[in-house]
Parts: sequence; structure tokens; C-alpha cells
Amino acid sequence: MISSEGQRPAGLTASYLHQLFPAAMATAVFAAFAHAGLVAIAARSIGLELLYIAGLSFVVALVPALAGGAILLLICGIFALRLPASLLLFLVVIQAVAIELEMLFFEGGFNDISWQYGLITAPASVVAWYRSVYYAHKNT
Repeated sequence: MISSEGQRPAGLTASYLHQLFPAAMATAVFAAFAHAGLVAIAARSIGLELLYIAGLSFVVALVPALAGGAILLLICGIFALRLPASLLLFLVVIQAVAIELEMLFFEGGFNDISWQYGLITAPASVVAWYRSVYYAHKNT
């Protein structure tokens, strides 16, 4: 099966996976800064604890970004998803994973989900998609 761009999905998948680590790093850095920024706004203070929050947020975001990013990029490559479909996939899946992680870590229910995580995960989804799928499409 050859995609409309003229590449075989295997080649497209390889170019996607080549972008996995840079995309995961960019996503984790964005999530760390965004989370620390939201905490600083809510607490109305800036201090050393924001560095701890950013560091912890970076690690917590990097692990699922690497594992989940690999799965998302494989899906995009195998099914040769076009840019809009792959962006929608990233947005929906990353939001679902963020909601599940929040419910798991904070032992809350569906009614306890904080809307502030959407301020982090929606742009982080776009960062992950841009740095992986879009970047691979642009450079092929």
C-alpha cells in the first residue's frame, strides 16, 4: 500500500519513529513549564518549589510521551493518516491519557477532573504532533 505522498507506510513509519525522542522531549519540556506556570499563577508566588514541580512534571510527562508517542506514531504510520486525522488522534488520545493519569494519581472520579490540565495537555498534544508527524511530513 502506497500513500498519496508516494511513500510506503513502512518508510513513513520509520521517519515518524525517528522523531519520537525529540518530540517527547519537547512535549515534556512544554508540559513542565506550563504546569509550573499554572502553579505559580494559582499560588501567586515564585520560588524554589517551582523547580521541583517542573522537574517532577518533566519526568511524569516524559515517560508516557515516549511510550504513548511510539504507539501513536506507529498508528499514524501504519494507517498512513493524513495531517488533520493524525492531529485529531493526538488530541483525543493525549486528553484521554491525561484524564486517566489524573484519576489514577489523585484517586478521584470523573467529576473531580481539573479543567486546568486541559490548558496543559491540549497545547502539549499540538507540540507532540508538530514535532513528530508534521515535522516528518515537512522534511520528507
